[in-house]
Amino acid sequence: MNFPADRVSRRGGLPAAPPRLGVGTRPAAIAVALAVLAFLAGTVPGAFGDTGTLAVTATVLSKSNCKLDAKTATLNFGSLDPAVAADVNATASVGFVCRGSAPVATFLFTDDDGQNPSGPGARRMRNASAPEFLPYSLLLSPASGTIPKNTTGTLTISGTVRWSDFQGSISGAYTDSVVVSILP
Repeated sequence: MNFPADRVSRRGGLPAAPPRLGVGTRPAAIAVALAVLAFLAGTVPGAFGDTGTLAVTATVLSKSNCKLDAKTATLNFGSLDPAVAADVNATASVGFVCRGSAPVATFLFTDDDGQNPSGPGARRMRNASAPEFLPYSLLLSPASGTIPKNTTGTLTISGTVRWSDFQGSISGAYTDSVVVSILP
């Protein structure tokens, strides 16, 4: 019987004992075994048990939740007579109420520049039959403030058309649409 030279012991030609795992090889073997287990656990969860899904939810309460009572209102300047040298003013009112977790609600009113602005804050009504515009201004009162929860408040919208703006305008109906918002 012939054995390879590296596998023959010096004691009578018998095969040498297989190498023993020494202290230096144990951490490597353990690391390999742990890596295999981690791989199997990550790729085959069904092999070790069952899985499920947990839904996580929360609701944050608003300190103030304000709403307008009406979704539409009209600010009507009426008939503008160029023969009367005076600015024309108009007002409209809209109710609002605030709810939420706070006993006193804080609110803020905002408005856009309408459909025909000539620049920021420069609102204009447009003539229904001609490309003619009529400037006007708006004032929201109160613009902001506080109100006890569940108490009805009133927003007053005031507008002005200056006589100098309509004295030379062509006749006809002028309109615009402005979005008024209450926050929060």
